[in-house]
Amino acid sequence: MNKEVLQAVARYSEEIMGSEGFQYVSAVVANCKMLALELEAEADEDHPVTLDMDILVIAAYLHDISTVTHGFQDHQVKSAEMAVEFLNELDLSDEQIKKVEQTLLSHTVPLSESERGVLSEGQVLYDADKLGRLSGLAVVTSLVEFGARYPDRVVNGEVLAAILRHIEERFIELYQSLNTGPAREMARDKFNRTVTFLDGVIEHLSDATPV
Repeated sequence: MNKEVLQAVARYSEEIMGSEGFQYVSAVVANCKMLALELEAEADEDHPVTLDMDILVIAAYLHDISTVTHGFQDHQVKSAEMAVEFLNELDLSDEQIKKVEQTLLSHTVPLSESERGVLSEGQVLYDADKLGRLSGLAVVTSLVEFGARYPDRVVNGEVLAAILRHIEERFIELYQSLNTGPAREMARDKFNRTVTFLDGVIEHLSDATPV
């Protein structure tokens, strides 16, 4: 694919997302590239990997473009619409644009074990996107969001422990939803450290006083 197309996509993403949002998007792009390389290295005749790297990278740059103005609710649908409109202005075939659209529409839905067959770009993008959320920073972000949503709520040890248990459950579900072995391997150390940290904090919160 023409490098100018990829550069145009990256510029468009940065213009919409801003510097902070684009920093996260760039990390997702990097995760996509690393996962694709790992998956290709593991591939064999019984488990072939046929990913289109250009489609994957374009979709990674564009997967959150609607969130700035429309939020995260069903953002894959609006981002796909915006992406198609933009990509029609570039030197891409209808087939390529359709593949990007399909990748964006499918990147938010985890697959069950029985559904995981031949890997698609959407499954890899799902994993790349979730890798950034499987760290201790995600726990801090969740607590900040709770505080912003309930600014007047008194939080004692019991309430905080309940919040952290919910975060931990969601954290575990997220890790288990990853589609690929390389993604689980990349996330394992951070995941284990974060769960251990949460378990320790929850254990010591029973005597906490309101804050």
